[in-house]
Amino acid sequence: MSGLPKRWHDLALQRKLLIVSLLTALTAMLVALMVLITYDFSVVRVRLVQDLASRMDLVSLNLDVDMNFGDRRAATRTLSALRGTPDIHSACLFDVRQQVFASYARSGEVRCVWPEGMAPSGHRFHGDRLSMVAPVRFQHEVLGYLQVEYALQPLAERLSKYGLVLAVVLMTLLICGLLQAVGLRRLVTQPLLALSRVADQVTREERYDLRAPHFSNDEVGKLSSAFNTMLATVAARDAALRVSQSLLTNIADKSSAVIYVKDLEGRYLMVNERLRQVLPPGSPDPIGHCDADIFDEETVKVIREGDRRALLSEHSYIYEEGVPDALGMVRTYISEKFCLRDEHGKVWAMGGISTDITDRKKSEVELIQYRDKLEELVQLRTGQMVEVNKDLAESLETLRRAQDELVRSEKLAALGSLVAGVAHELNTPIGNSLLAVSTLIDQTREFTRLTADGMKRSTLQAFVDDVASGGEIVLRNLHRAVDLVASFKQVAVDRTTSQCREFLLCDLANEILLLLLPTFKKSGITVRQDIPSTIMMKSYPGPFGQVLINLVNNGLTHAFEGRSEGEILISAIAVDAEWVQVIIRDNGSGIAPENMGRIYDPFFTTKLGKGGSGLGLNIVYNIVYGVLRGKIDVESELGIGTRFVLTLPLTS
Repeated sequence: MSGLPKRWHDLALQRKLLIVSLLTALTAMLVALMVLITYDFSVVRVRLVQDLASRMDLVSLNLDVDMNFGDRRAATRTLSALRGTPDIHSACLFDVRQQVFASYARSGEVRCVWPEGMAPSGHRFHGDRLSMVAPVRFQHEVLGYLQVEYALQPLAERLSKYGLVLAVVLMTLLICGLLQAVGLRRLVTQPLLALSRVADQVTREERYDLRAPHFSNDEVGKLSSAFNTMLATVAARDAALRVSQSLLTNIADKSSAVIYVKDLEGRYLMVNERLRQVLPPGSPDPIGHCDADIFDEETVKVIREGDRRALLSEHSYIYEEGVPDALGMVRTYISEKFCLRDEHGKVWAMGGISTDITDRKKSEVELIQYRDKLEELVQLRTGQMVEVNKDLAESLETLRRAQDELVRSEKLAALGSLVAGVAHELNTPIGNSLLAVSTLIDQTREFTRLTADGMKRSTLQAFVDDVASGGEIVLRNLHRAVDLVASFKQVAVDRTTSQCREFLLCDLANEILLLLLPTFKKSGITVRQDIPSTIMMKSYPGPFGQVLINLVNNGLTHAFEGRSEGEILISAIAVDAEWVQVIIRDNGSGIAPENMGRIYDPFFTTKLGKGGSGLGLNIVYNIVYGVLRGKIDVESELGIGTRFVLTLPLTS
C-alpha cells in the first residue's frame, strides 16, 4: 500500500488522465445505480400506493350498493372488473364483522383471511406483494372493507432493466472518457511535454535563449507564454548580472585602493590588481594563501589584529596600518574591514578596502605649516576688520538716528496737521458762541433801557425768546467744541501712552474721522465708516489710530490726484472669535503694478519733492506687525481703486 502512491505519482500524465477518466465513469455508474435503487424505494413505491388507492376508491363506489342490499353475486361481478389490472393478484371484500362477503382471484382459488396487524385503512409490502385495505362506505357509514393483493414486479427483473440502462451509460462514459483522454493528450499533454522538454534542456544546458512552443491561448498556452517570459527575464537578469560582475571587477581592478575578500581562516578569496602590484617581490599569488605566506611576521600581526576586530564588530572597523610595498618601503594605509553575511545572517567571509594615505600624511605636515602662517595672517586681517567694523557701526548708528528723526518729523508733521485742523474746527463753534453771547449782551442792555421807561409784555416775551435762542446756539456750539477737544485729547493720549485697553472699534473710527474732517471736507472726497457697533477690541488704540490716519491720508494724497470727488470707506468684519478684518478701500486711481512691491519700503514715494516723505506706509507696516501683532495685505487695480486689509487679533 505504501508503494501505490509512489507508482501513481510516477505514472505518465497521459495514463493518469486515462485512469482518472475510467474511474470517473465507474463512479458515475455506481452513483446512477444507487440513485435508481433509491428512486425505486422512495418514489416508485409511493406512486404505486397512491395509484392503487385511487383504483380501490373507484371500486368501492360500486361495492357500497351491493353490500347495502347484501347482493354477493353483484359484488363478485364488481370485483371481477379488477381483471383489467394485470398486476392485481386477488381481492377480498369483508363486511363490518370482518367476514368474507365476496372475493376475486386472477387464477386458482383465493383464501381470504383478515390481515392481522393491519389497520382498517392502510397498506404493507411483504415480499413481492403489496397488500392494501380500504373501507367501503355508504353515505359516510362503513359497510365493509376491501382488501387487494397487488403483485410487484420482481426486484431482479427491475434491476436487470436498470442494468441494461447502466451498461449503456457505462459504455457511453467509457467512450467519452477515451475521447477525453485523446483530446487531453492532444490539447494538454503534448504541449506540457514540449514545455517539459524545453525546461529540461534549459536546466541541463543553462540556455536561457530557448523558448517553449506556443500551441494555443488557453491555460497551457498562457503557461508557455509565462515560461517564455520567465526565461526572458532570467536571461535579462543573467546578462545584467554578468555586466554587473564585469563592472564590479573592472571597478575593483581600476581602483587605486587595495580591495580583497578573505574567508574565516584568513585565505584570500578575491583580490584586485592593486593588491598584486604592492606585494613584496617574490610573493605568491594571494588567492588561496594566508597573510603569513606573503608578509613578514610583524606585518602579519598588525593585519590579523585588524581582522579580529572586524569580525567582532557588528559594523565596519577602520584603522591605520603600515604594510611594506614592492620596494620594501613601509606605506601607511587606512583600512576599512567588514563582515560578509549570507541570507541567514551568518558571517562567511570578511572584506576589506585599504587606501594608501602616505602622500596624504606628508601633505598634512605641510598643511600644518601653512595653517600656522595662515593663523598669523588671519590675526592681522582680524585687527584690520575690527577697525573697519567700528567705523561701519558708527555709520549705521548715524543712519539709524537720521531715520528716527525722519520718522519723528513725519509723526510731528501729521500731529501738526491734526492740531491745525482741530484748531480750525474749534474756531467755528467758538466764534458762533462769541457772536451769540455778544448779541445777548446787546439785547440785555436794550432790555434794561426799555425797562426803565416801562416794560411791555411783548418786549419781555421777545427778550425771553432771544435769550433762549441765543442760549441754545451757545450750548450747541460749546458741545461741538467739547466733542472736538475730547476726541483730540483721547487720540493724543492714546498716541503718547500706547496703552492696551478695551474700546469699540466703531468709536475709534469715529474719533479718527472727526479729527480728519478738516482735512477732507473741502476736498470733495467722502470719508465714512461702516463698522458694526458690536466689535469690541482689547488692543492699542493709539498705534491703531495712527495706522488709520496714515492710510486715510495716503488715500487722500495719492488716490484722488486731479479728481474732485471720490470715496474712502472704512469697514470691518469679525472673522471668528479671535480675529477681525479692517478694510480701508478707496475708488481712486490705484497703485501702479511696478510699485506694488515697494510701497512699504522706507523713503519710497511717488510725491518726492511734493511733500511726501515715503514713511507713511512704512510706519503702518511696522505698527501692524510689531505693535498690533497682525498682518496687512493690499489689492489694487489701476483705474478701479486700492484696498488695504488689516487682519488683527481682537485681544493683543
